[in-house]
Amino acid sequence: MPPSRTCRCCCMRRRSPTIISCGTIRARAMPTLLELQRDMEKALLAGDAATPPSTVIGGALTAASRVRIYRNNVLGNLTGALRLMFPAVERLVGADFFAGAAARFITATPPASADLYEYGAAFPAFLAAFEPARGIAYLPDVATLEWAVNHALHATVVPVLTAEVLLGIPDEQRAGLRFAAHPSLPLLALTYPARAVWDAVLTGDVGARASALAAIDITAEGDVLAVLNGSDGLVLLHLSPSAYTLARALAEGQPLADALDLIPPPDAAPVLGSLIAHGFFGRCELPEIPGSPRTGPKR
Repeated sequence: MPPSRTCRCCCMRRRSPTIISCGTIRARAMPTLLELQRDMEKALLAGDAATPPSTVIGGALTAASRVRIYRNNVLGNLTGALRLMFPAVERLVGADFFAGAAARFITATPPASADLYEYGAAFPAFLAAFEPARGIAYLPDVATLEWAVNHALHATVVPVLTAEVLLGIPDEQRAGLRFAAHPSLPLLALTYPARAVWDAVLTGDVGARASALAAIDITAEGDVLAVLNGSDGLVLLHLSPSAYTLARALAEGQPLADALDLIPPPDAAPVLGSLIAHGFFGRCELPEIPGSPRTGPKR
């Protein structure tokens, strides 16, 4: 039998694979995933005039058209999230104004997290500096209240500190107690009566809404509020000056004795008791005693 011979055409195919040319391709480094993501973020937030990233390939649709579709989706989704968080603000300014303000805010302050429940914390400050909204001076306060409500509704659910726990702590250790605020607790000291505006704007029909707004004295003293989401659901509490001062000091981690020194002595016991009863705190920590093991939190 004659020895087999290698087919020349097969060898050539192995040595020289067929290349289909689609034009001149310049060699360039492949971008990293992070670089690609950053380029896309810039393109999505820069507006329609932005040059699409070179990695976006055109076809039946141009690269710019493809990016525009994504941009519209991003703006629509984020604007929708802001509408859910700030319904009273949208009713005060109207849907078109809100959409324009939201677009400016989204471009200036894109989300830092994939959790949209966390998005919008900077919206009240944005509205305070947003020139077209200057005519509604109380708008940032209403937005601040709405963000506090959103925060409380989505905060981690934890048990609250009870009076029984405090009564079980030796007297000599109570002065140094440090409290941790309940995760759902924002404390608000506002310039305007935002609670009344918020309630009025969210009233059902347009006629009742207009009447309720007209009845508000917008020059009245600003609200001092605590927003809590506990076992009884969402609660908004108006705070006295002493209650706000004590709650703020304890939430910031001041020892109990130092915090109580900030309010009139006759207010100390009833105000502290009220804060505990309403579930302002999640836990407290005993003071460290030199030479003793570190003490843990009490709930």
